[in-house]
Amino acid sequence: MDTTKFPASCFGLNSHKHPSPLNRMNETLVKKHGSFTLKRRFIDSIFGFFIKRLYSPKKIDGGKQTEEEGKVCSWLYALAQSGPDLVFEYVRSTERGLSFKEAERRLAETGPNVPLSHSFPSWMQLLWNAFFHPFNIILIVLAILSFTSEDYPNGIIMFVLVFVSVALRFYQEYNSSKAAMKLVELLKCPVKVQRCAGSVVQTELTVQIDQRDVVPGDIVIFGPGDLFPGDVRLITSKDLIVSQSSLTGESGTTKKTANSREDRTTPLLDLRNICFMGTSVVSGSGTALVVSTGAQTYMSTMFSTIGKNKPPDTFEKSVRNISYALIAVMLLVVPIIILTDYYVSRNLSRAILFGVSVAVALTPQMLPLIVNINLAKGALAMARDRCIGYTVY
Repeated sequence: MDTTKFPASCFGLNSHKHPSPLNRMNETLVKKHGSFTLKRRFIDSIFGFFIKRLYSPKKIDGGKQTEEEGKVCSWLYALAQSGPDLVFEYVRSTERGLSFKEAERRLAETGPNVPLSHSFPSWMQLLWNAFFHPFNIILIVLAILSFTSEDYPNGIIMFVLVFVSVALRFYQEYNSSKAAMKLVELLKCPVKVQRCAGSVVQTELTVQIDQRDVVPGDIVIFGPGDLFPGDVRLITSKDLIVSQSSLTGESGTTKKTANSREDRTTPLLDLRNICFMGTSVVSGSGTALVVSTGAQTYMSTMFSTIGKNKPPDTFEKSVRNISYALIAVMLLVVPIIILTDYYVSRNLSRAILFGVSVAVALTPQMLPLIVNINLAKGALAMARDRCIGYTVY
């Protein structure tokens, strides 16, 4: 039984005057742990400050709701609480749909319906990313020191290794970037929308357009297997089952219906008359009014922060940690060796040459080249199976 949960007064004892053996043991352990913690902090402050500064990752705050996400949530809640007639007034549309002229005007005003604006890096950015790597910086610094100490063969070898490693990574990522750009251009998702035509007598027409041409106010017609081209408010529905795994990560489905009124107590993703961009229809059919497209959708505001603050993966962190560990060891060991050799020989050039030799010996010069060759070989193997490896590492 854990008696520490009860005060000593319950048993008629004074814990201050008569400390129990268990309390004395706890105090001893706390003191020992405190002294050990102080010693460890002292050691870390002397020897581990530089390494800890290099290893510490940037914190990514993904829990706070952004201002854009708050506006989108308020907009969707307002539409979920309103009736169909009021929703049409909010979006400035009609039950017949938009005219072709109005749709063109809104498309020019809002831009293409692209959820996440992604721009591929230029060749200069790819070249800079391939060059600016801790291992390459180490080799370049050592090569310059080798030339300074008149060790020309070793300096030339390290420059050649850096050049081959950078060229191999740049070639692979540049070709992958071009292939990805061509693949994005080929991706098309047709959507059925309802438009109205005619100046005197308006006629409802069902046309098929690309998802990028969908604008707020369009009425989309969907069936099993279709993706919602934006955040929509359901107008009609029949046995509608929707999969929201692209937003929640769960494999379950959600039942949606147009004839419902929601309130603020309902979670956003549980709103029954609202469907979100990127979700798909499992079964059922119906029509819906597009209320948000492009960057104004809930999916775009939710994933925009994640895309900007993408953390490095385990492999990239491991490679960089090895580089930072080598830098830390060199900054600690090489100056000591240079000072010791100069104290013994009284020859500064000889001491610097010996320190540079030790730094070169500590550096795995072929590691960047070997890593890039193996990763490029894996990317080529994936390309044979029609899979694009966008970045090497």
